[in-house]
Amino acid sequence: MSTVTAFEAKTRFGELLDRVVRGEEIVITRYEKPVARLVPEGGANLDQISQAVADLRAGRLAMAKRRGFKALIDREIRTSIEEGRP
Repeated sequence: MSTVTAFEAKTRFGELLDRVVRGEEIVITRYEKPVARLVPEGGANLDQISQAVADLRAGRLAMAKRRGFKALIDREIRTSIEEGRP
């Protein structure tokens, strides 16, 4: 992911669109703060999603192999989320 200033985005918009078409994600900043993001149309790539799912499953298996590991049940997760809400 690349970052460009708003001025740079204005002056090089066509080039930035070409980069986004090739799959790059670009963040546009104003006064050094992110204000917009250019992303390719069409959503995430199926290969990327498949890899993310495989990584999550591998992480879950690695955690399950740890000594003393106890998986959370749905009720515990829901309670934790609700406790964190203002």
